[in-house]
Amino acid sequence: MKEQKLHKTEVLLSESFMYDGVIIALLISVANNIYDLSLLDLANEFILILIIWYGIIEHFIRNSNVINLDVRYRLLFYTTLLGGATLNTFVYKSYGISYIPILIAPMLITLLIDYEFGASAGLILSLSTAFHHHDFFMFLHFFPQVFISNLMLKNIKNRIQVVKAGFVAGVVSLIMILFQEPVRHFYFSLQDYLILFLNPLFSSFAVLGLLPYIEVATRVYSNIGLLEIATINHPLLKSLSLHAPGTYQHSMRVAEFAEHAAESIGANAVLVRTCAMYHDIGKIRNPEYFAENLKSLENNPHNTLKPEVSKSIIMKHVTDGIEIARKHRLPIQIELAIPQHHGTRVMKYFYAKAVNESGSVDPAQYTYAGPKPKSKEMGILMIADVVEATSKSLKEPSVDAFRQVVEKTIVELIQEGELTDTELTTSDLKIITDTFVQIYENMLKHRIEYPVINEDIETIS
Repeated sequence: MKEQKLHKTEVLLSESFMYDGVIIALLISVANNIYDLSLLDLANEFILILIIWYGIIEHFIRNSNVINLDVRYRLLFYTTLLGGATLNTFVYKSYGISYIPILIAPMLITLLIDYEFGASAGLILSLSTAFHHHDFFMFLHFFPQVFISNLMLKNIKNRIQVVKAGFVAGVVSLIMILFQEPVRHFYFSLQDYLILFLNPLFSSFAVLGLLPYIEVATRVYSNIGLLEIATINHPLLKSLSLHAPGTYQHSMRVAEFAEHAAESIGANAVLVRTCAMYHDIGKIRNPEYFAENLKSLENNPHNTLKPEVSKSIIMKHVTDGIEIARKHRLPIQIELAIPQHHGTRVMKYFYAKAVNESGSVDPAQYTYAGPKPKSKEMGILMIADVVEATSKSLKEPSVDAFRQVVEKTIVELIQEGELTDTELTTSDLKIITDTFVQIYENMLKHRIEYPVINEDIETIS
């Protein structure tokens, strides 16, 4: 019943944006014709953009694990695309083709959403601008620099890479103009060539300047912004380490497992590491009810509580986590990861306890609300969370025993259908298993014991 409700919500979300391409195509066409309105040009551009939209972008939208997570991703994509179209028209009218900042909107979209959407935005802006001015060579000048710069921004980790992408785009801009020179005879001055080179570079500076404001306003963060959040000096993580030290250590270990696993299969390691560090932030409100924070299992408060009460307390860390994420305006990616890391799994310990006490019990009462993980990164987070928690109960820790834990966990999650929407392949899961085992093996290695030279001197009384 719960899965049907989630599916119905996703279908309604998809249907509500079924005709958004028509609206976006019309608005971009209008933006291109603000200064020199021509109904024929407007109609032709509208049809052109419509073809690109439903031929390419609609496919990306329906198959994307990012843009369908939350409505703000779609709105950010549309707003940035329309803003870029309007800005390009204004700059062209005021200063000319050499000054058009064609890279700004595609770069922002790639950094905040995904490379596919950034490149698609660049395609629309480049082609519609060239089409409007009846100059296909303009497209040959714009799109290569858009494509290459956006490719360089895929899963970046620092700001200098944005500048490097702008620099390379500037070089590409010059090359494409020089290739056209024998045919078109531009007769550009040295200043014109300098502008053609510096324009993409300054566009990258503009992107870096705009990025923090967009992140704070929308809570959609780029990898650059996520890295600034993924620091142990963040007030929330400091508070977690103080009030729930066991949960804090668990989160750090999950982050290590998840980050390396994501890197090994080409997923977004920055995203999964940041989400892992904050995935259990809700436990900060009732740390004493979670096993990792107990000094002794004999003092477990759940020993004296009814299973339905224990279940409610444990489940509440998810809703508490979401509330804390919203209150502190953490990235939307973290807020969405908090419920996904448990998916729709049954709380087996308390469910079994309830069955032993009451007989027949509906497992739905002990099932997390979900949703299931929606991406490779969230699938990795779920696996890492379960594996890290389970491995701590090993009586005789060893590499072989840990591998069995990882393999058993993955099999269980597959059988429960939790990894269905993650697009993790069998090959991915094998690589993830090997990566987890390698990390665990490194953890088991002991440092060399240094010899004691003078016990009286080296002993602190």
